[in-house]
Amino acid sequence: MHIQIINFNLNDLSHEDYSGACNDIAQNFADLPGLISKHWLANEDTNTYGGVYFWESR
Repeated sequence: MHIQIINFNLNDLSHEDYSGACNDIAQNFADLPGLISKHWLANEDTNTYGGVYFWESR
């Protein structure tokens, strides 16, 4: 198993718009070969977003 953590800040995109976009693309992540799960990260106060990805292998 391989764990990948990604963090980023939003530029010119509101928290609400980002949340909507995440809902729109969630199935794309579910369909990725080798991806066991993805956990969405969001902290609106610090403008820090990202995800924790659990992969079958590196």
